[in-house]
Amino acid sequence: MKKVLFPLLAVVIMATGCNQNKNASGNEAAPAPDSTSTSSNSTITEGMIAYVNIDTLVSKYNFYKDLQAEYEAKAKKADNELSSKGRSLQNDVQDFQNKIDKGLVTRSEAATMQENLEKKQQDFLTHRDKVMNELAEEEQVMLNKIHYNITEYLKEFNKDHRFKVILSTSAGGPILNADPELDITNVVLEGLNSQYVPEKAAADSDKEAEKK
Repeated sequence: MKKVLFPLLAVVIMATGCNQNKNASGNEAAPAPDSTSTSSNSTITEGMIAYVNIDTLVSKYNFYKDLQAEYEAKAKKADNELSSKGRSLQNDVQDFQNKIDKGLVTRSEAATMQENLEKKQQDFLTHRDKVMNELAEEEQVMLNKIHYNITEYLKEFNKDHRFKVILSTSAGGPILNADPELDITNVVLEGLNSQYVPEKAAADSDKEAEKK
C-alpha cells in the first residue's frame, strides 16, 4: 500500500473589508492598533490587502504537526497489517499450486481449497478497501480541522476589519508577486501556535485521564 500523504492546504480566505466604519458620533472610527507589526512587516496598515503563505503556515503550525504524526503512525500500522495479510495470502496460493503440481490433492479437495482461497482473497480485498477508505476519510477530516482553525482564527484576528482582504499563496499559487510588507504569515502563525498551547495541554490531560 502506498503511503498516503497529508497534502498541504491551499485556501483563499476573504475577510470582509470595512473602511467605512463609523463611531457613535458619526465620525470615522479611530484606527485600531496594528498587532501584525513585526520587523518584516512593520509598515502594514489597516485597510490594506494582506496575504499568508499557506505552505509555510500549515507546515509550521504545531496542530498540523501533531495531527500529521498521528495520521502517519496509523497509516504505517495499516500498511504493515495489509502487507502481512497479503504475504499470508500469497503463501497460501503458492502452497495450493505446489500441491496441485505434485498431485497431492484430489480434484474434489483442490476445488474446496480453491474456493476457500477465493473467499480469503475477496475478504482481503474488502478489508483493504475498508482500511484505505477510513484513512482517506481521516485525512479529509484533518484537512477540515486545519482549514477550520485557520479561518476561525483569521476571523478573530481581523475582527476590527483592519484588512479588506486576506489572501493565501503557495508555491505555484495564484499570487505570483507581492510586496513582502503585506505578508502576515509569521504573525498569524505565532497567534495560531499560541492559541494551540492550552488546547494541546487539555488534550494531553484528557489522554492521561483515559489511561488511568
